[in-house]
Amino acid sequence: MFADPQSITYNSVAKSLPAISRGDTQSEYRLAETGGVVYDFTLIRQFKNRNRVVARLRKDAVAADPLRAGFNVQASATGTFTIDFPNVGFLTTEVQDLGRALRDWLSDANILKMLNGET
Repeated sequence: MFADPQSITYNSVAKSLPAISRGDTQSEYRLAETGGVVYDFTLIRQFKNRNRVVARLRKDAVAADPLRAGFNVQASATGTFTIDFPNVGFLTTEVQDLGRALRDWLSDANILKMLNGET
């Protein structure tokens, strides 16, 4: 089980997210800041016919409604890192190498290209 709390760095600022739920297959960590900003970090594992591990970070914020002056809307954005692999055929170190290769490819420049719609 991962440590409680989990540390996430958002825009060069470290955020300490305490656990709000911990189980055998999923843990959730959350930090609510002033102004309606919430960071929610979830770690999930599914070991069945295929194995899947997921790290998901969601940020919720309150933003001005562009269609109605003086009103706010709840907005959220989510980033997910998923590794899916079979029960047989790969060593865990090989799957780790796959995750490491993707992590290393995710440079600031490549993330921005993806966000701008490049494929």
